[in-house]
Amino acid sequence: MTICSCSTHYSTDNLLNKLDYNRLLQLYADDTDTLATHIELFLNDVMPQFQDLEERIQRLDWTGVTSLTHQLRPWLAMVGLTDLENKLWEIEKEAHNRPAFESLQAQWISFRAKLQQMTFVLGDELQRIK
Repeated sequence: MTICSCSTHYSTDNLLNKLDYNRLLQLYADDTDTLATHIELFLNDVMPQFQDLEERIQRLDWTGVTSLTHQLRPWLAMVGLTDLENKLWEIEKEAHNRPAFESLQAQWISFRAKLQQMTFVLGDELQRIK
């Protein structure tokens, strides 16, 4: 089975609601077993770390936010969430500059909502490739 390279695999009115299949093809080619393993690791082991990130934001722990976002960004890329990788990079850069809480909080709320949506897309993709 191959990775879907179609741009409309998920019908949505927002182009951000899809996986970056070009990136997935570059990373995995036809190795769907490795992709499936990475999606499972992301959903089971990486996703809980985003709760830790939220707690660091609430505590205004900008050093911790910067460190954790830096660790989490590659995972987003590995599962085809390029748009979220870019949004997390923006959060990381802003946290590095010791922002006002409200500014970073607004970015985080938007990111978190999108991440929650995309976990369903990842779950669907995992079922499709298995």
